Amino acid sequence: MRRIALLGLTLLAAPAVRAAGQSWDGWIVGEPCAAAFQVADCPLRHIERPVLLLEDGRTLAFLHGEGGSIAPDALDKAYGKKVRLTGELKAGVLHADKLDLQETSGERKFFKGCL
Repeated sequence: MRRIALLGLTLLAAPAVRAAGQSWDGWIVGEPCAAAFQVADCPLRHIERPVLLLEDGRTLAFLHGEGGSIAPDALDKAYGKKVRLTGELKAGVLHADKLDLQETSGERKFFKGCL
């Protein structure tokens, strides 16, 4: 009987542990671009209202800047790219602890044409 009670307490505590370390993969884009599923050509002027556009089309608002742990320069580098945000979802807003870029920008080479 004691084992069953202990197992029950363990199972009740398990979702709380998993919720703190959840990860979401998607693209950081401006809210207007997310509504139109526009990732690659999302203008930088929409960076004031960034959201995480998930692969299934849903969006997640997340804390950034002074209210969150995502610095403005990290947000600038990740804008329009695939990322993984790790953190906790509270009242529909993602409180991210970590931002990992899933794609990098390739080095751009310019071709001068025929000489």
